[in-house]
Amino acid sequence: MLDMDSAQETLRIRRLHDIGILDTENDDVFRGFAEQALASLPGTCIAAVTLIDTDRQWFKTIVGLDVKETARSHSFCTHTIQSSGTMVVEDATRDERFASNPFVTSAPDIRFYAGVKLTSGIGALCVLGKKPRRVTDDELSKLKKLAQFVDIQMLAHGTLFNLK
Repeated sequence: MLDMDSAQETLRIRRLHDIGILDTENDDVFRGFAEQALASLPGTCIAAVTLIDTDRQWFKTIVGLDVKETARSHSFCTHTIQSSGTMVVEDATRDERFASNPFVTSAPDIRFYAGVKLTSGIGALCVLGKKPRRVTDDELSKLKKLAQFVDIQMLAHGTLFNLK
């Protein structure tokens, strides 16, 4: 895990848990956003809405891979939530942060990653591919717009969760 200001990280984790979405059932709305993200970046094969907990990356939804969570230490999205808002890795084998990552060195053989930080840094909307590629401004713009819809859905879930 990367070093983060502990007070900032504590607040981020509290926001994540206050939404009440961790470990909830699959949701067609979130899956739809991931499917749209995947369609927006041709040649990619995995898209997800990820939430970054203390020591895990949990997938609210994931298309193209059959997992529900991974270790945070292997998460590309951990880096995204610490970015200014977006992160693109054109070739993970050439990026020192990811070259030795088990998701790069073995299945699913990730090479490309594009992610947009979700509200308050709780997670990311991301798209991954098995071949290096560049992302166009138009593709990144579409991913950012989809992330805004994911944010709205997250906030709605949190509001409903806290009304109970």
